Amino acid sequence: MRSKELIILADSSPDSVIERAIKMGLKVAAIDQSVKERLKGYLDPSLIVEVSEWPSEGELTLFKIRGPEDVEILRREANERKFLIESESWKIIPLENIIAEVGGERIYAIADDLEEARSLLGVLEIGVKGVVIPIKDSAQLEGALRLSEEVNPLNLREARVTEVKQVGMGDRVCVDTTSILSKGEGMLVGGSASFLFLVHSENIESPFTSPREFRVNAGAVSNYLLAPGGKTLYLSEVRAGSEVLAVSVDGRRRVVSVGRAKVERRPMILVRASSDGEEGWTVLQLAETIPLVKPDGSTVAVTDLKPGDRVLVYVSERKARHFGTAVDEFIEER
Repeated sequence: MRSKELIILADSSPDSVIERAIKMGLKVAAIDQSVKERLKGYLDPSLIVEVSEWPSEGELTLFKIRGPEDVEILRREANERKFLIESESWKIIPLENIIAEVGGERIYAIADDLEEARSLLGVLEIGVKGVVIPIKDSAQLEGALRLSEEVNPLNLREARVTEVKQVGMGDRVCVDTTSILSKGEGMLVGGSASFLFLVHSENIESPFTSPREFRVNAGAVSNYLLAPGGKTLYLSEVRAGSEVLAVSVDGRRRVVSVGRAKVERRPMILVRASSDGEEGWTVLQLAETIPLVKPDGSTVAVTDLKPGDRVLVYVSERKARHFGTAVDEFIEER
């Protein structure tokens, strides 16, 4: 699944939204020269996507589509440059023609709103590489972040289990969603917000229990759980009406709502693992029905887990959290 980019158009977005977007990991672009210069006055240049008129040396070359002849010009001039397409009337059909001719990997488009952005990202099923979109307020920014999550898979990676240890009784949380979770789908949980384990849903057949296709037994109340917008929740905070992320073995994610969070005292087990020099852990219920996911997509119950086994995890570069939102500051969790 190709990664996609969602870029904020600074020309028609307020500074307060731009600053929040940057903190949430999005980039910004400006077409107007005066806006570019203003952004460079207070933003790290690496966060600004350069847009310049055709032909240019900018990161994105602005190309205006006024009629069929412009599509033909773009096809003839296509090279290694990335193009930002601006269409004065029709949008979908010209982009279909462009993608069919030169592919979508170097094609970006200006979208008027989030619904249009969603459509452009899926043109001919391939979609454009990215969209540049104006964002007016916090609600629209939240929607942009969710759209970015929908079209961009997380980079799950392999970790080696280093410790498996029973830790006595504790309070664990079953997250019962209002959705049917597919095979290969679960939730990302962990004791550290920057190192999360993929815990599979309870939709696997077993001799002694019926499948619960809506449920993830996510472990200790102190665990972090990945939520929409790049945020985390403590499992103790999850309740009916909360929104969380269901994540597949290939990193695809979708927002699901919680119908119930069931807290009960159960025997618990600590699982610790390492990946490329990073270390993390999670505390889960000790039971045969709680599976972690192996790199090949198969599952292993925590009761069968042993040091040396390999499991899928998500490791985030941004480690510190303030009320669930990633922040750039030193933190050590252990």
